Amino acid sequence: MNTIYKHTIRRIFGCVLLSTLPLGVMAQNVRVIKRDGTIKMYDGSKQNIKVMPVPTVNTNDKVKTGSTLYDNLQALGNYTTYLRLIDSFGGIKRAFENKYTDDERKNMGFIDTLTVFAPNDEAFARFFAHNVWTDQQGNTISSYDQLSDSQKLSLIYMSYIPGFVTANNLHSNSNINANLRLYAWGYDRQFNLVPYKHTGGTDINTFPPDDNSGREDYAKKLNQHIMDGVWIGYGTVGDNTDGALAYRGGTMIWNDDYWQYNGLSHDDLAFIGAAETEGSEHIKIGNAHITQPNQRCKNGYLHLVDEVVVPQPNLMYALAQARWGGKCSLASSLVQRFNYLKYDPEYTYYKEQMFNDGDSAMTVRNSLLDRVVTTLQTPAIILLTDEALKAFLLTTDNPLRSFGINQDNYYTMLMSLPREVLQPFVKEWFRTSFTDVLPSRYSNMRSAKGHQLLAGVTTPEAYKLAVQQVIPAADGIIVVVDAVPNAEDLRNELTFVKLAGQVAGAALTANDRYDGKRSTSPFSTDYQREMHNKPFTMFVPTDEGLKQYGLVDPMGMASNNRTSWRYWSLTPQSISYNGDGQIAVAAKAYRYDYNKVRNIETDNPLSGSYSSSANDNRTNVYYGTKRQLLTDMLDQHIVLQNLDSMLNTSRHWYLSRSGMPIYMKEHTNTNIVVNGGMQIDLNEKDAADKHDCTLQFVGQNSTGTSVFIDRPMQPTSQNVFQRLQSNDAFSTFFEYAEALNNAYTLKKMLFGDEASEALSWKYTIFADRSGGYTRYGNANTMLVNFFHNFNYTIFVPTNEGMQKAVEAGLPTIESIEQFVEESLDGNGQLPDDKREQAQARYLTLLNFLKYHFCDKSYFLEPDLESGDTEQTTTACIDASNQQALTADINSGNGMLMVRDASNRYKAVKPDLANIIARDAEFNDHPTRARYIRSASNVVLHGIDNADYLLFDNTLNGDFTRAWRTPSAARKFVKKYGK
Repeated sequence: MNTIYKHTIRRIFGCVLLSTLPLGVMAQNVRVIKRDGTIKMYDGSKQNIKVMPVPTVNTNDKVKTGSTLYDNLQALGNYTTYLRLIDSFGGIKRAFENKYTDDERKNMGFIDTLTVFAPNDEAFARFFAHNVWTDQQGNTISSYDQLSDSQKLSLIYMSYIPGFVTANNLHSNSNINANLRLYAWGYDRQFNLVPYKHTGGTDINTFPPDDNSGREDYAKKLNQHIMDGVWIGYGTVGDNTDGALAYRGGTMIWNDDYWQYNGLSHDDLAFIGAAETEGSEHIKIGNAHITQPNQRCKNGYLHLVDEVVVPQPNLMYALAQARWGGKCSLASSLVQRFNYLKYDPEYTYYKEQMFNDGDSAMTVRNSLLDRVVTTLQTPAIILLTDEALKAFLLTTDNPLRSFGINQDNYYTMLMSLPREVLQPFVKEWFRTSFTDVLPSRYSNMRSAKGHQLLAGVTTPEAYKLAVQQVIPAADGIIVVVDAVPNAEDLRNELTFVKLAGQVAGAALTANDRYDGKRSTSPFSTDYQREMHNKPFTMFVPTDEGLKQYGLVDPMGMASNNRTSWRYWSLTPQSISYNGDGQIAVAAKAYRYDYNKVRNIETDNPLSGSYSSSANDNRTNVYYGTKRQLLTDMLDQHIVLQNLDSMLNTSRHWYLSRSGMPIYMKEHTNTNIVVNGGMQIDLNEKDAADKHDCTLQFVGQNSTGTSVFIDRPMQPTSQNVFQRLQSNDAFSTFFEYAEALNNAYTLKKMLFGDEASEALSWKYTIFADRSGGYTRYGNANTMLVNFFHNFNYTIFVPTNEGMQKAVEAGLPTIESIEQFVEESLDGNGQLPDDKREQAQARYLTLLNFLKYHFCDKSYFLEPDLESGDTEQTTTACIDASNQQALTADINSGNGMLMVRDASNRYKAVKPDLANIIARDAEFNDHPTRARYIRSASNVVLHGIDNADYLLFDNTLNGDFTRAWRTPSAARKFVKKYGK
């Protein structure tokens, strides 16, 4: 089968998509055929000024309803060029002739009907006289014979859609998906009209493709000047394809109802070239007017148009054109610094079939454009004129001046500054929807932090005067403005770069590099949105501190093997080529021993594989570790509270954004000392690596304060299991909790399938350390079964308190097993009434333990005089109503107390208070783990006065009431068991 034929026949039944961008539409008063068969004129005043019926019969007497599309085009007489175009592709011609066989219809799914936008010979004559297309020799296309196959495809694809679609249904037809841009997709995507074979170096940044490309480094091949070169297309994004190509077919079908529904005015549409300022008598498809709609044929509709419908270039190509001329070459050059190449397997295959060429094909993408594009939105890019941008760069208060930019070197400096420095500046030029840049929406044209985007431009009228040019593209628009950007956001964004926090700054802007997958990383824009108009304090580790002391790897510390302990030295590093998810930070691992002071000059570096450069992405083994460390570092150093409210107070404990407890050891106007759980542990054990995190200097942000500290805080590496196990005062509570996991035979006998591996968590405190439902924590420990990813507090009875509970009848696993053994009948079976009593005993022990686990973090503040009382939920559940049991927490007067079901307050023991733990769940056994799946931050307090918390007041003083009689046991089991 002819290759062109083989691919073009797919187009007959391919989907047709549209976007929300009105490109090339030139209607005034905008005339639209509506669903009810009327024509509506809209003149900007939101009134109907003319209504007339749509012809229900053919108005051109040469078009016969019983003839095919092809025959009717022949009968019209002046459509010879369009017919010649159809004749070039066998599959398309057969569709126009309605000559598909039954076998083709059945097995290949061919569609019998088409809706055609047919240009006449005069339209083609105007096209050949006035177009910007060239042949492969660079000559202007002035005749049909000069058209290449790819150019013919571009023209024919824009001239029809599948199915019977009358003009009044163009905006609602299923093939158009109720959106507004017409183009084909799938195997029939338009490719470069003048394919460019790249045989030398490149002025855009490249990167190795992702795993789907077969791990072949096409960018490396490109830079090695392979013999035949690499085909490059300028790609669109956001349209459910892996990559699209230059001159992708794209044009607008106007829908007046749609725009009125979305509240846009006629002036808005005239502003971007989607409507004319003078009257128009015709419906428009892209640049062409429909002169005679709804000419019914045997196999479709003919809509006769007065111009050849020409696809427009996409944003990437339009940016490239803007770079080499016009008013915004400097801004376009800046934007293109974020370009990268992406291997396109579909385009490679298509090109091979078309040209019998084995070269790889790549598309040009832009990482900043990727982050704003969605499937159903059409983006806009704001470019500053060269004069405005230069003026901005040379102003004295411009933060970029600190990098040495001046009158003589501004262009060279902009092209050489690290992209992570420029990114906060350039990213605001990209808007998710073109509606964001319309005059009527100007008040909403703001930065992520809420500032007006253009300084000094405060009204829609001023904005329209500032706009110098609107450049339409198939997948967006470019607005060129003669105005300077607001420097406030840039000044705040660059705080971290200017004030010795480049690593933190790189982490904060890391998710802007993600290839359309913003949800994969909780970095920059997410932080900005959350903290916008919220007070916050960010403790920023200096670059020197992150280089010298680094971050201790929690996965390494989770192992019992000291040889696995490591810390990562982190340094700022520029990204030399664009990719997916890169972070402008280099990480290198060193051996860690808390009995030595960390020093990268003397500590042993691990092998080269324990590293990650700024260019690494997900394919690097330790990229995930670096990303986890940086993500946690940000979350653990942000407190959503004003710094002023944290100074000179009697309060010492605060929670970070992630829930990590932060202890402010000193907090005066002149001195700040803060510690995380790891610092507290090292200081308490008097380790050689003990240290505090001390104030270096303070920087102000738009809504918060940056406190620079000499080294990073980190959470403790000890989990709840280890804290309970290692504290002699808690040994009995720990033994009772651990015993539940080891009583598998007992649980199976009492609860049957309910105690199976999948449901065993219902009857234990800790998750099993083996089996198909294992949750991986620190080596040889178990994680708590509940409150995953939450902050919570454990009020732990001391050994004396547990002994008091046992004396009040609290059962143990041993006593329950003994009762079961003594209750077996002659056949070795447990009678039902005895089973219920044994179940009640087990559930009494289980819920007694669980009630001591309370939601939220509570701290004993010895110096805090006033406090509050609040209700908290516990891990103990009333099964009869599925409600968590509650307790009341009272803080203040230098005390922390809990009121339980007995309505009595139980105080925290000061010398057993504020013990910090972190239940970190890893993706694998700690010797193989690469990241933390979830983590809970926990505070443990010992209960004073040899006491415990009571979960059910009916058991006050005597736990045996829960099972004293079979009926009491049955009632208790119903409430707490099932």
